[in-house]
Formats: sequence, C-alpha cells, structure tokens
Amino acid sequence: MAIRAPALANPYFPLKNITQNFDIVVCGGGLAGFCAAVAAARQGAKTCLVQDRPVLGGNSSSEVRVTPHGAAAFHAYARETGIISEVLIEERARNHETIFENGWTNSVWDLTLYDVARTTPNLTLHVNTTIVAVIDGNGDRITETPPAGAGFGYLHRPACARSRTLTAVVGRVANAEVELVLVGKYFIDCTGDGLVADLAGCEWRMGSEGSEEFGEPHAPAHPFPCARHGPTDTVFAPELGGAARGRGLFLRAGAKAKGPPRWLLVARNRRAMGHDSRGRGHPT
Repeated sequence: MAIRAPALANPYFPLKNITQNFDIVVCGGGLAGFCAAVAAARQGAKTCLVQDRPVLGGNSSSEVRVTPHGAAAFHAYARETGIISEVLIEERARNHETIFENGWTNSVWDLTLYDVARTTPNLTLHVNTTIVAVIDGNGDRITETPPAGAGFGYLHRPACARSRTLTAVVGRVANAEVELVLVGKYFIDCTGDGLVADLAGCEWRMGSEGSEEFGEPHAPAHPFPCARHGPTDTVFAPELGGAARGRGLFLRAGAKAKGPPRWLLVARNRRAMGHDSRGRGHPT
C-alpha cells in the first residue's frame, strides 16, 4: 500500500513516524475493544489494540470505576461467560478488595486487563495513543469531516467518504513525540464516540427519529435530539436550538473522619502561640 508523503508528515511538530502492519486494528480499549482484540488474536489474526488512556477497561477501569455487571449480576443461577468471565475470575484471585455495589474497582483490575493483553499471542498493545486521523484507499490523510445537520430534528451526518476503503489509522503517542501509522485489513471502532467511523465518512445519527419517518408505531411522536433520557444527561447542542441529552455524571465519595486531623490542630495551636513548625518563636 502506498501512503502519500503528506499523510506521514506533520508540519507543526516533527514527530517520529512508525508504520506497523496488522490484520485487524481495534481502536478503543474499553471492555468491547479489549474483548474484540483478544478474541481476534486468539483466532490467529495479527491484531493491534489502541487505547488513548494509560489503562484498559474504559468506564470499568479505576479511572471511572463503573463495574461490569451484566444480566448475571443479580442472578443466582447465571453468570457472564467468555473473556469477561476469565478476567473477572482472574481479578478476584488477585484482588482482596471487597466487592460493593459500585466503586470497588482499583488498579488490580487495570493490571489484570493489561496482563491479559500483553501476554496474548498475536496481540500488540498501544496505550496513551490517540487516533488523530485515518488514511483512505486513495492514500489521503483525513483529519476532519463535514459536521452533522439537524434537518430531521436530530443530529444526522450522511455518508461523505471519498473512498470505499480504509487502509490505516494514525495514532499519536502522548509525551513520546511518536506518530503511529497502523495499517490494517480490517478496523474495529470501539472508541465509544465512533471516532474512526466518523473520520472514515460513515453515515451516523444521534437521537430518536419520529414515528412517521420509518412508520414505527412505538417510536416517539416527534424526533428527539438524543436517544438517552435523564435529568443529568444533558449537553448543549446549538444546532438543535438548545440542550440535547447524552452525557451522564458519576460521583464517588468515601467516608471521612469527623473533624480535622490531630496534626492540623497541633499546627494551628503552634501558629496561634507564635511558633513555627519547628517550635521556634517568631514575632506576631
């Protein structure tokens, strides 16, 4: 495959360029991307997993701590199977933290996922790597696409691809001054926001269509900007004349001791008596 020189060059920052070839490139290291990459590698495909964070797991990682539950979480006679079951069992064997309803995840879960990805044959892992562009079948580097419109009452972007094929994705490694060109036969977009599909020019929608558009009797009577409904899931969408829903808020709090710690009280008393932290007097 021939990639044109502008696809590899960065006119603003002279980054080191590295090109790697794979059968499958999975973009996004959440649970979906992690399972897809491990499954593909186990089937013999030369696979690359790209994650823009330092840890795997996405929302289930220690950065966010939304634990993977699934349909079997509260069922006495059912459980998750497959790769998810493997890593959950391995994590419990390593981790001694008590499981609560939510928020129990710590760095042991991150390390479990990382170890599986690193030790799986045929799988190459790149963390701290953000996808910044794609390269189409014509060898052109694409960094942005036309925005979506709101003609249907929700966000809609029609297909705008200049080529029917995608040959590579470009990832930038944070703090390393390295740009990776990952050439692949197949690409799996697990970025959460459909970043690769958007750059590739695929059609996408965000919202709920009205019942008249496709003759759906159970659809909303009128189109809605985003399919998720909730009082906290709100983002601003000026294209739709106001707010559209699509983001959540997750809070985690821990128990704290009552009152200030003893060392702070001692420090305050010393300052009140005209002494510094070493007990030496000073004018007030």
